[in-house]
Amino acid sequence: MIDNPLPDQVMAEKDADALSQKLEAECKEHAKKVCEEHFVYPELIKHFQEWAWCICLDADSCLPSGGILDDGKEDINAWWDEEGDLYDDYISPYEDFDPTPDGDSPYSDAEYIITPEERNRMAFESKRESHGRGNPFNW
Repeated sequence: MIDNPLPDQVMAEKDADALSQKLEAECKEHAKKVCEEHFVYPELIKHFQEWAWCICLDADSCLPSGGILDDGKEDINAWWDEEGDLYDDYISPYEDFDPTPDGDSPYSDAEYIITPEERNRMAFESKRESHGRGNPFNW
């Protein structure tokens, strides 16, 4: 009697599908935890989970212990750099994002912060000009 290899092939495919579904669920659950830890908008979590699953498929190991999505915020930033243009309604994926620039930023339009020494020097220069000393256009 000849053994039919078809049932073995079907069972192997079903086992592979079950393993893939288990890994997908594990990867997406880990991605959700990462998003919740870093306060990502709830509407964007599903999109990040899909991106994370695609990254897991491309990597050798998609288990969280394998190094994928261990960076947390860096992974979210990488996802946002790649796909952030698709979400016009959001400036950032984070709920607590403050778009106000720092005073030290070169792109800041925030008011320049004057130190006490600088304020004293400017007051002295102003006084010199008002009394006619130090002003080249002294009438």
